[in-house]
Amino acid sequence: MTSSLAAMAQEPNSSTPVLVVDQTRQYGKGTFPRDASWLGLYCNELDCEIKSTQVRIKSSSAKNVLDEDEPLDVLTIKGKPFALFPNMSVNTGKVMSWYRAKEPVFDTPQTQKLSKFGKWAMPWSTRPITMFWVKTPEGSKRYHVSDGKIKQFLFSTEPESHYGGDTTPIIHWVGDLDRDGKLDILVSIPDDNCGFDERLYLSSNSGDGKVFRKAAQLLGREAACGC
Repeated sequence: MTSSLAAMAQEPNSSTPVLVVDQTRQYGKGTFPRDASWLGLYCNELDCEIKSTQVRIKSSSAKNVLDEDEPLDVLTIKGKPFALFPNMSVNTGKVMSWYRAKEPVFDTPQTQKLSKFGKWAMPWSTRPITMFWVKTPEGSKRYHVSDGKIKQFLFSTEPESHYGGDTTPIIHWVGDLDRDGKLDILVSIPDDNCGFDERLYLSSNSGDGKVFRKAAQLLGREAACGC
């Protein structure tokens, strides 16, 4: 199985917390901390709330293409959270929410506009933001965000995934998770070769000259997947 991922920048490190947006994947053993305190983002349309939630991590296995058993982490979750955050320093309670992607997430107006026109505007909060991309001579796309004064590079993607799939980032949710009055986003980068790259960008403590800081990321490949 080819090991390249669609995103080519901002690799996670040991100090970057993880998150979970897609809870249905086959995650390899050891992906998630066993002793974490979990928070869930629960949404009814745009009515969203951060709650403490119960998450059990069970050990399981699945056959890979060589008919070998690969160990898995299986999440058992109370309720149906939109996203999960282990050991995240965010207060519980209601959070402002301006946008939530509808299914199928890979074919929303957001992904269509970002792919076709090269930008997608988020005209909300005290600091509206636009995500946009520029193409490099090599054909990759460099994605930035801007509030009209500050422009910040976020990541680069290949022009297409391993099997020719679209790599346009999917913005799953836009709201104010850290309650500072500014936009925060949950975003993922598609990969048709069993890869995943999910990210939480928060506006708080982003530093001078920046719009966001990468507050959490889950990057890797599904276990027992592909060829």
